[in-house]
Amino acid sequence: MHSWRQLLLACLASWPLLDDSPARAVAPPSRIARRVLIISEDGMHPALIQQQPLPNHERLYKNGAYSFRARTISTASTLPSHAAMLSGVDVYEHGLRWNNWRPQRGYIRTSTVFSRATEAGLSTAAVVGKFKLRHILPEGTVDAFSRPGYYCRKVSDEAARIIAQGQPELMFVHFSDPDEKGHSAGWLSESQRQAARECDRCLGILLQALERAGTLGETLIIVSADHGGHNHGHSGILLSDIQIPWIAFGPQVRRGHAISSRISTMDTAATVLFALGLAPKERLRGHPVKEIFAR
Repeated sequence: MHSWRQLLLACLASWPLLDDSPARAVAPPSRIARRVLIISEDGMHPALIQQQPLPNHERLYKNGAYSFRARTISTASTLPSHAAMLSGVDVYEHGLRWNNWRPQRGYIRTSTVFSRATEAGLSTAAVVGKFKLRHILPEGTVDAFSRPGYYCRKVSDEAARIIAQGQPELMFVHFSDPDEKGHSAGWLSESQRQAARECDRCLGILLQALERAGTLGETLIIVSADHGGHNHGHSGILLSDIQIPWIAFGPQVRRGHAISSRISTMDTAATVLFALGLAPKERLRGHPVKEIFAR
């Protein structure tokens, strides 16, 4: 059983998620970024980035904006959390309460950054390590969906190939490694730290692909996670389960800026739409993190 102190800390830790009022409609700006790349590192607790050398992550947050105390939703599991990340709403709105591939249950019931981008005529792609994320990206909402393998090396190689062929204007890349090692060896174990180092190498593959394609300077990159964890799991009841990193790098993003505002994973979708100059289709619970832009 969790002590009353742990439960109190968990309640206090969930402060960004307690406001149930939808965000006010935000008029989109002129387009800030020509392209957006969202990278989700499944199960990546912020300490895995902060407590060891990860040169590619450091390159982004030292030359961009960052928070190591962002929060995911209280349903801190892969599918519900990623649905919130890409839709900007919580589980009771997007409807993906389960956490495995169940095609008979259908797909996300709200719009996402991908459906909105597709409607606007933008090119899109998603490369993932877990096929269940297809529930968020049904056919017709993304131009290309691929699951080349479970671990980040195959995922990053495939994503780099797509970038080389003509980088889409909106791309989502998902690495499974930290979550796999968290469940098998424990959160913040040496095995999970090694998985984080492997993710850093995979992140480097993507950055190199952008540089070779000549599109790094026009791409807003957001690196985040769906949840953290403790012991061998992530129930969402503890701060370590819901605390995630949130790093932004790219056009007009402040350099070395520690974000002071409260960050929810739902802010990712709102920020992506804001940067692409697209208005949300529904009222979002996430807010654009406008603080990161020097404009």
